[in-house]
Amino acid sequence: MQTPQVIASIHGWRRQPCNALQATGEKLKLPSSQAKPTQNDNPLWVAVEEALANDSADKALADTDAALQKAKEAGDKKGQAVAMYLESHVRVVLEDRAAIDKLAATMKEVAALYKQANARQEELDVNKDIMEFLFLNGKNDEAEGMEKEIRAEVKSDKKLEASTLLDLAAVYYVLGRLDKAKGLVDEAAAAFEGLKDKAGLGQASLASAVLSLSQQKFDDALNILERSLQAQDDKKLKASIQYAMSQVHCAMGPQGLGSAFSDLKKARAFMQEARDPEGELEVLQVMQELHASQNQASEAMAINKEALAVTQASGDKKKEAQALLRLVSANLSTQNEIEALRLAEEAESKAKEAGDIACEAEASSNIAEVLLRRGDKAAALKRARDLLALCRQKSYEPGQAAAMVVLGSALLNDNAQSAEGMRCLQDAVRIYKESNDFVGLYSAHFALANAYFVRGDLEDGLTHAREVLSCCRRNGDKVNEEFVKQNIERGRQYAAAMRLTQAKRPSNESAGILLPPSGPQPCNTRFSRIPGSLLNIVAAGRNYWGVPRTIEDPTADDDRPPCHTIIWAHPMSDHSTTQMCLDFMHLVGAMAKNEVSKIPIIVQTRGVQERWCGGMTQGNMTSVMAVALWGLIKTCRTEIPQVPIMVLDFAHGLTTAQIPRQLKPPLGVPETVYFNKSRWEPQLVAVKSLLRADLKRDSMQGGGAGGGSTMDDSKKQGGQKFSRKPFSWVGPSIKMDYCWYTQEWKAVGAAEGEIIATDPVVPVRALRQY
Repeated sequence: MQTPQVIASIHGWRRQPCNALQATGEKLKLPSSQAKPTQNDNPLWVAVEEALANDSADKALADTDAALQKAKEAGDKKGQAVAMYLESHVRVVLEDRAAIDKLAATMKEVAALYKQANARQEELDVNKDIMEFLFLNGKNDEAEGMEKEIRAEVKSDKKLEASTLLDLAAVYYVLGRLDKAKGLVDEAAAAFEGLKDKAGLGQASLASAVLSLSQQKFDDALNILERSLQAQDDKKLKASIQYAMSQVHCAMGPQGLGSAFSDLKKARAFMQEARDPEGELEVLQVMQELHASQNQASEAMAINKEALAVTQASGDKKKEAQALLRLVSANLSTQNEIEALRLAEEAESKAKEAGDIACEAEASSNIAEVLLRRGDKAAALKRARDLLALCRQKSYEPGQAAAMVVLGSALLNDNAQSAEGMRCLQDAVRIYKESNDFVGLYSAHFALANAYFVRGDLEDGLTHAREVLSCCRRNGDKVNEEFVKQNIERGRQYAAAMRLTQAKRPSNESAGILLPPSGPQPCNTRFSRIPGSLLNIVAAGRNYWGVPRTIEDPTADDDRPPCHTIIWAHPMSDHSTTQMCLDFMHLVGAMAKNEVSKIPIIVQTRGVQERWCGGMTQGNMTSVMAVALWGLIKTCRTEIPQVPIMVLDFAHGLTTAQIPRQLKPPLGVPETVYFNKSRWEPQLVAVKSLLRADLKRDSMQGGGAGGGSTMDDSKKQGGQKFSRKPFSWVGPSIKMDYCWYTQEWKAVGAAEGEIIATDPVVPVRALRQY
């Protein structure tokens, strides 16, 4: 039975400030012109939201039940509707199947209660939720009937009808039915035009532009925005529309960047005509960010200087400090440290006059960073410690994190083994994560990765370097992404060189040497939201691999298989070969002790044996270097046979989703390769004879006194016949000629197949003879 889909954002305030279509259109406006979300002030709604955020679903249900009973006793229809609405949502969160099956009927009861309370807008919102729910669950006829009911109900009010058409278009936009949504938006635009409602017409035009952008029809979107621009009289609205047109040109790629800058210049001119310096600054900031994203440092600096002139004319010290800080960033990107230091000191002074701790902390952090770049470690340390004390005094956590990054970098620059420096950087990462500061988290991870690489701790450095790469990819920063990749490669080489002279230290983060110890963390999700159909598939796969025994079974045989398995998958990711082999030897040595149960080890590699299985190409060098681990495992099997070790090699092109679908090898097969949709096993085969290669049969015979006659000649001549005895040391019975064997990989079955409950059949291993 198919699980019905449930609308995740059923709460009304989660739809704020508008529906999905209009919310996308708001992103095309200037940030200052976008609608701000509002919080519902109903006490019950706030209590339920807080309870769900704290994973207290039982408390939320109790609150809704009590509110429903109270509203029924008081005859409050709207209160009953709100309580029933929220109760349904809580039950959906709890995966109550009975509540989900009758969700549409419950929502209809809620809509009827809103209608009795004359709450027309809430009634329409609930009906649209029902309509979307029906569409998502394939009940198209019922959903279309619900749409007709909604349109019939608002037909008497023309303005409400026009806005309702936009809401209905948003439902079809979510469903991906863009043509139907476009028709409803055009109908709404015609209704707004008949009412001479310029605000509604602008809203409809923006929705139409969003639909054109969704279909990659850039010219249509630009034409729609151009018509909306001509119909507007407000200069600020015109500037916002010009900004939207610049967004469309940016979406067109590099060929649209010139037009995007032209649109932004026009938007700035409209803000100047409207005498709005804040709007002008906003447009200038957008232009500066666009220049910076294109690595146009000189143009970005020129825009920043123009923004500084605007703020100085306005006399706003806070905005002047912000403009100076943007100039500092531009100068740092061009390695102009002297000018950056001067501007940062000026920004710090302006921020102190304005009493803005955020700008003051950023300016002081920039000063410390410049001092550290110039090699003045003592001054940088003093500046960072002063900033940290100031931010702690004023309880400003972002400033504390920035100060910790500079302080940790300065300490590690002076002493690469400084534990205080590592703690500062790790505390900064924690603060940035809690505050969801994307840029700060990027800088803290970058500093930690470099610190670990210098110390030779490759795994810890790679952990933070991957976070930096993730930040770069989210931000589209290709330049820094390549720079981080180069740092990773240098760190790997440096760690490999250190392993030749120094033993590997335990992981600082995994062992909790620098971080405070933390016990098991509670899970935020109390109830599973995975559909039952997926759980059945997972259970079938689990049964295929067998159910591990977690208790001692007295009836079981003594030679029963082990209850657990160790998966060693280090070769599947970035690694240092020498370090990985050392780690594996430590593991095997620990497992070989008498007091340790002989748990099997499964080693996973990627692309090591592909060339022996018919592959014409191979994976990256890091993966192929795991062949050294294969040799180490063969030695371990010989010297420590009591530790069972199995090796699985996967094709380098397999994804993480394909690897678990490979069939497990039969019992007793220690090495397996999965390549070209086949499963390969090593087999011993005899080597062709090297002594008998290209050797013809020795059949030389001599004649009589003539010395040169053959057997045929002697027959013809009738003379005496004799022959030379062949050499016996190259004869077919010599054992040394057949004692050489080699290993070959042979395809023995499919790599993927249906999940079965029993082990696969062991193929016949036939030894080829030559």
